[in-house]
Formats: sequence, structure tokens, C-alpha cells
Amino acid sequence: MGWATGTWRRAIAVAAGEIFCAAAAGHAYAQATQPANDTQAKGDAVRADVAPDVTLPEITVTGVANVSSVGLVGKRTATGMKADTPITEVPQTINVVTAQQIEMTGATDLNQALHYVPGFASFGSDSRTDLYAALRGFTPTLFIDGLQAPNTTPIANWRVDPYMIDSVTVLRGPTSVLYGAGDPGAIVDVQTKQADGERVREVGVQVGNYARKETLFDIGDKLDAGGKYAYRFVGVARDGNALTGPNADQRVALAPSLRWRPDSDTSLTLTATYLQDWNDISHNFLPARGTVLPNPNGQLSHDVYTGEPTFNDYRKKQWSLGYQFSHDLNSMWTLRQNLRWMHLSLDDASVFGGGLANGSTTDITRYAGLFQLNYSRFDVDNNAQARFGTGPLEHRLLLGFQYNRQTTTGSVWLALAPALNLYNPVYTPVTTAIFSGPTSLGHSDLYTATNTFGVYAQDEVKWNRWTLTLGGREDWVDARQDDREASTQTKQDVSAFSGRVGLTYQGDYGLSPYVGYSTSFNPVIGVKMFGGGLPEPTRGRQIEAGLRWQPPGKNLMLSAVVYQINQTNVVTPAPTNLDPTGTSFVQTGEVRSRGIELSTVGNVTRELSIIASYIYQDVKNVKANDASLNNWPVDIPRPRQMASLWTDWTWHTGALAGFGIGGGIRYQSASAGALDNSLTVASYTLYDAALHYHTRNWNFALNVTNLFDRHYISGCQSYSVCAFGNERTVLANAKYNW
Repeated sequence: MGWATGTWRRAIAVAAGEIFCAAAAGHAYAQATQPANDTQAKGDAVRADVAPDVTLPEITVTGVANVSSVGLVGKRTATGMKADTPITEVPQTINVVTAQQIEMTGATDLNQALHYVPGFASFGSDSRTDLYAALRGFTPTLFIDGLQAPNTTPIANWRVDPYMIDSVTVLRGPTSVLYGAGDPGAIVDVQTKQADGERVREVGVQVGNYARKETLFDIGDKLDAGGKYAYRFVGVARDGNALTGPNADQRVALAPSLRWRPDSDTSLTLTATYLQDWNDISHNFLPARGTVLPNPNGQLSHDVYTGEPTFNDYRKKQWSLGYQFSHDLNSMWTLRQNLRWMHLSLDDASVFGGGLANGSTTDITRYAGLFQLNYSRFDVDNNAQARFGTGPLEHRLLLGFQYNRQTTTGSVWLALAPALNLYNPVYTPVTTAIFSGPTSLGHSDLYTATNTFGVYAQDEVKWNRWTLTLGGREDWVDARQDDREASTQTKQDVSAFSGRVGLTYQGDYGLSPYVGYSTSFNPVIGVKMFGGGLPEPTRGRQIEAGLRWQPPGKNLMLSAVVYQINQTNVVTPAPTNLDPTGTSFVQTGEVRSRGIELSTVGNVTRELSIIASYIYQDVKNVKANDASLNNWPVDIPRPRQMASLWTDWTWHTGALAGFGIGGGIRYQSASAGALDNSLTVASYTLYDAALHYHTRNWNFALNVTNLFDRHYISGCQSYSVCAFGNERTVLANAKYNW
């Protein structure tokens, strides 16, 4: 798969041009000199005007340099270092999606909130999962407020309603040095709205196609005059129709929180969440013939439904309880603890496609499934931070230990369901009796318990404009899996060391280059190894070099990065000369991912905002014992090139003050399908649009994604499993603040 054709060379050139033209415009408006931050400048001015013998009361001013984000631009993050840090000092690539960007683009779930993040690829927005997706070639791991969400099967992913999100931080590359087990592509850390002492009074309604109707509220304030106690309560209730099929799409979500701050050195925030979903499948599993390949009966309709109207029923319930504690012992030491307990239960009855029936070009084989899944997870992360100096060096030392336990029960029934003619569908009722009938494919009942304990240390060493980051972590994982159906048990104990070394430089003109090397591990559970024994964890390693640019005087961030990731110990089928049955595996596989990423986000002028990105990636199975050797992985679409551009113009003066218009374009190059990459999924371009109007108390917005309702295939895993991308969605909302 080569570079784009002439048309898309021009399109990509335009996107890249927007990125660097925005930088040039920002730099043109920058002042020649300015103080380190506005707060410092104001402080110096006040001190200059005060007589030496006059003592004024201390006034604390919070400047822009101390906030996590300004508009669309992330300024600081706790995700990259597990401590509040300027993004320019983190030696790994970070992207921040702020609440303003989520609202501006009209995102209705976390997947849509990440649409304009560089290189985020997926089958599309889904009613059951947000992160069945790829970043830098690997599936990202979901974190919420710094702690990992339960590890689940994709249909049972933990969900966070976008209205409850304050920001989303994407930390790219291996992150095991701070966060433990995970794939080496990225983590997605969702920061939720919590009590912070600010007064919030907002209610709203949303309506859209698919009969969508939603009410929402966000109420928060101090409970006493001194701000010792503060609260916040966020809620959402939604009703509508599923994206495919005749069933409903409904949600109730609540998130109360309470902060106790007895003094300036101590803070305790209690949090709770509850979410319940009722819906249906979002993507139908369709054959390649009729989607990406010709079919003598013509192309399949985008509205085809492979489920069973009277049987499909998806019900998910999740809740969490936790707290975040911080205490400054003195000017040197700070203690923190982050603790949470989460539980998720899923009952899912569904019928899904399994490819064209033998000898047919119209009928697909279908399977019925009954999934009863339960996940419980407990996490506690403790760390101590020390600030001190050694000669000309300034240190910020982080020492921590972390424990988590997850238990999973999974009861699954499968059966062969009646076939379906995709060109003239006639649905045959399915009941649970099918799982005890002649077409039953059996029942599995698994219980898994995993305990992980990790200790970590990190030192950030500053000298003049240089910051050197050194970190290491050791993890011990104890896993047990009980096959209750077969009355067997498997136990596994593994340990792994992960590290990171990185260097950043704060240069002139807002330039901040960085280089880093980091590693990761991820345990492999439930795999039958050739010759017996237990699998080792997969290992990941990344080297990257990047450059960030914040033009002086502008709220704008530009970045460019080049990287390579190698994941080893990947499970691959045992060679046929060793195991002719093909039922065992070895760990000689390796995946290599490398590429470049460009991005721009922020304000070019006061009226014009921009979010732009371009990526080029090459992801290959460089070692494997099957047809995937030297081919792209196909479980998730991984286009070689992606480009996106969102612009917004908002008037602040004149007759149109408060009115704004926005639009976006998202391009993905062709991607591979099937294990041997013998399928090609065509490239596609989608357009989004927005109108919004803001008054003192009211906010109105209209957002349309896939504006021209383009019908396209988002990806193919095999000749039996291809999926249409999302159709056009229209969302209108009104919010009232007081």
C-alpha cells in the first residue's frame, strides 16, 4: 500500500499546511518579549508600586500557567508523570481532548470524542464499546481519573457518558512504568467532572435523529462560606432508537462527588458513579461479498439487520465508589492515595452473522449467543512525592506502590441460529430453548481472579532548561482461571520490570524537543502452550523523538513526533511440523509499529480555532507462524494514513456576537482485511458540521456528523466479518446556566 494518489496528496498537503500556517500566524502575533507568565508580571508590577515599609496581605493569584487547560489546549497533566506537570516537560507524546472540544464537535460517546485525535482508528461509534480501537497500532487501555477500568471483553467495556467528562488525556507509547500491565500503544485517561468548589448550575436537553431525547444536569458549589466542603452532582437520562434494528437505546447515568478540604495542605474527594444501558448491536457482521467485494445480487443495503428483533437484548449495569486523597506534609513531601472499587454486570442476548452459507450468495450463517458477564475490580495507588535539590540539580522524586484485584465470571451459551437472506430478510423467532436444542454449540463457564502488586520509582531531574526523567517499576501478577464447565484450573505467577528514560528541553520561542525510551508488559492468560507450561507476558519497547511548539503569546500547541514500537512474546500458532492439530501456541511472534504524527490544536486568532492532525504508520506482524506474517493486523482497522481538520469561527463582537460555525473533515486511507491481507477496504472521507450560539445564560448547538451521509465500510476482519461505518447523526441541544 503506497502513498496517497494525487488527489489525496493535495488534501494531505492542505492539512499539513493548516498545521504549520497556524503556527506561523500564531508566531506573527507573538510579542517580542514577555514575562514567564502573566501572574509573575502582575506580581512584579505590584511590588514595584509598593513602598518598602508597607506590608500588604498575601494575595494568591491563579494564572494561566497553573490551570490544566485553556480552551482547546492542554497545558498541564497528571497522567504523564502521576503528578501535576507541564505537558512540555513530559518525555512522551500526550494529546488532551478538553471539555470544550467535546462540546464543540458534538461527541455523543468517548469514541466520537477521540475522532480528531491523531491516529485514532476504529470501526466507529458503538453502543457497547468505546475503545475497540487502535492507537499506534495497538488497543489502548482505558483509565478513569488515574486508575484502570476493568479489563473486559469488547462488548462489555466500561462506559463514561461524554457529559460527565472534564477532559481526556491520551498518553502514547508504553506506560507500564507508572501504570502496570498493558499493551504498548497508549492509555486513554478520562478525567471526570468532580467537586472543586466552583459554582456550577446547568440543565439541558438534547434531541436528534434515531428518536434521541436526552436530559442532563450539572449542579455544584461550596457547602460553606470558607469552601471547606464542596459538592457536585452530574446526571444524564436518554431515550432513543438503536443505530440498527428495531430496539431501543436508553441510558441513565449519575455521578455525585464531595470534596473535603480542611486546610490548604489536605484534600479528600469522594466519588461515586452509576450507569445503566439498554440497547442493541451497532454494527452488523456482514460478508465481504456484497460489501468490499462484488456480489451477483448487488451491494448490501446499509440498513440490513443481521440480529433477531425478538431476541436481541443488551443490558449493562455499572457502578463505582472511590476517593482521592492528598496531603502536603511540608514544603518537601506530599502524600497521595487514589482508591476505587468498580463493578460491571452484563446480560446480552444477541444473534450475529458468521459469513455467507456454503454455496450461497444471499444467505448468511448466524449464531445466537447468551452472555452473562460480571466484573469486579479494586484498585489502590499510593505514592509519596519529594522535592529537593542536590547542588545545581532540582529533583522531584516519586515513590509508590499499587495493588489491584479483578475477578471475572463469564457464562456464555452459543448455538447455530436460523440462516438469513440478506437481500430479502425473513426473521425466524429465536428463544433461549435454542441453547439446549440440536444446534447448540455448548456452554462455557469461566472464573478468573487476578492480583497485581507493583512498586515504582521516578526521578525528574532539572538543570537549567533540561529535564531528565528516570523511572522503573516491578510488578508481580498472580492469576487463576477456573473452567467450571470442565472442572479444571490454571494458575500463573509472573513478574516483570518496566522502565522509562526521557529527556526534554525548554527552548526559546516556545520550542520543546524531547526524546524517550519506555517499555511495557502484558500477561497472557488462558492460552494452551505447545509442550505445556505457561505463557510469558508480552513485552513492548518504544523509542520516540518529538518537538512541541507553543508560539509565545498564543493559545496554540503544535507537535511532531516519530516513533517505533516493538512488541515481542506475541502468541502465534505452533508450527504445523510440531503440532499438526493447530491447537497449541508458541510465543515467537512480534509486532512492529512505526510512524510519524503531526498535530495542531488551539486558537489561530481570537475568532478562529483549529484542530488538525496527520499520521503515517506502518504496522506489521514481523514474526508469525501463519498467514499474518509480514502483514497488517486486521482485528481493528489500521489505515496507513489518516488526516483530520476541524475549524471553528466564533464572533465575539458586532451583530453576530455569540454566534459560531464549525466544520470538520476526516480522511482514512485504504486498510487491509483478512489474515493474509487479501482484502482491501477502500479509503473514505467524512465531513462534520456545527452551528452554535451563546448568550449570557443559554447555549444552543446543532452538530451533524457524516454530513453527506456517506455509506462506507469501516473495516473487515475476514471474508465473513465486515462492518459499515456510522450513518449521519444529527444532534441539537440547549443548555441553561444560572
